Amino acid sequence: WVLPEWPRSSAPSWGPSAAMGAIFCCCPPKDGGDDEQMLAPLPKVKVGKRGTHVKNKNVEEGIHLSGEGTALADTLIEQDAAYWEVKIISVGVGVQVGVSYDLSGHLLDSQIGDKESSWALCSGPDGKPLEQGDVIGVAYGQGDIPNLRFFHNGTPVEEATVLRIRGEGYPSVSVCSG
Repeated sequence: WVLPEWPRSSAPSWGPSAAMGAIFCCCPPKDGGDDEQMLAPLPKVKVGKRGTHVKNKNVEEGIHLSGEGTALADTLIEQDAAYWEVKIISVGVGVQVGVSYDLSGHLLDSQIGDKESSWALCSGPDGKPLEQGDVIGVAYGQGDIPNLRFFHNGTPVEEATVLRIRGEGYPSVSVCSG
């Protein structure tokens, strides 16, 4: 996972065989006339934990994930609001993008989205159809209701909205045969 610099078009990507990126800036600089500069460089986010069958590789655009299981960012979502995007590089059997508690053990070898310890926008036979190049956005706001919203290529996915999540969450992705 890498926090890219703006513009959005350079955001990293991931999916069943993909790279994960995160943008934790809710107010990106406007194109053009502003001479304002960031006060500090954005930190790089990395894979903190991953399932035993999840492979990760650092690439220029972010982190490429493949295999089967779940990967969590090494960064806890501590601020009131966060946003990140995932770009699908190739579609396997399925991919889940979302937020989870601090998973460990066999939970990292399974898929997120159980609605008890993780919440996700899911693809595959039981979820939203995704194609190569699709971008999944995740907006997480601890002080807002709903707490979690998903976007598919910039369009809100209302049926995946989560009203309340309590506790500490991590950006998470599950890959399945990708």
